[in-house]
Amino acid sequence: MPSGALQITTPNQVIDGLDISGPVTVEAPGVVIKNSHIHGNDVYGVLVGTGSVTITDTEISGFENAIAGDSWVATRVNIHNVYGDGVKFGDDVKLQDSWIHDVTPAADAHADGGQLQSGVRNLVIKNNVIDMSSAPSANSALFIAPDLGPSTSGPVTIDGNWLDGGNYSLFCVDGNNGQYSVKNISIINNKFGRGAAYGPSRINVPFTQSGNVWADTGAQLVL
Repeated sequence: MPSGALQITTPNQVIDGLDISGPVTVEAPGVVIKNSHIHGNDVYGVLVGTGSVTITDTEISGFENAIAGDSWVATRVNIHNVYGDGVKFGDDVKLQDSWIHDVTPAADAHADGGQLQSGVRNLVIKNNVIDMSSAPSANSALFIAPDLGPSTSGPVTIDGNWLDGGNYSLFCVDGNNGQYSVKNISIINNKFGRGAAYGPSRINVPFTQSGNVWADTGAQLVL
């Protein structure tokens, strides 16, 4: 069913089966978006302000960034043809079983499939395909760098993803030249494609790793 842009202020509201032209702003707890298509060219496809949202079986396309804010869960979400970043990670976020691909960054964009710029808490990135290999001048599939602070204890779990493209497919570094850091980072069971310019990863912070491999051969990777 066609719909215009939405500003959701009703707790626990369910959006089901809509073709939404324009952004969705969430300002209420417990919102659900499912079986929908959200498209437009605004800065954010879904922006979580003071609320929380679960997004399931939904397509998001055309925006600068598909999802941003704290307190969101995205499951089986197809994100494509965005011109900035796929998603921006905040506190209490889970991205799982989703596909970020065919990003079309602007010429001056620092384009990442998923981007962390603040010190976040409780972030899970699991079982996604994040493919930046076709994006011109892409930076990374996942960019973890808390440049805006503060330092936090995390945790951040990056588990079971397929990552490719960018300069490095995975950047995981400190923030603001060592001023900020996120602790308790786990990078496990991920597969890396060969499309990155310089290699699978650049990491300069403590982290736990196991089970990471090259996607084409299954050979073990030490990140």
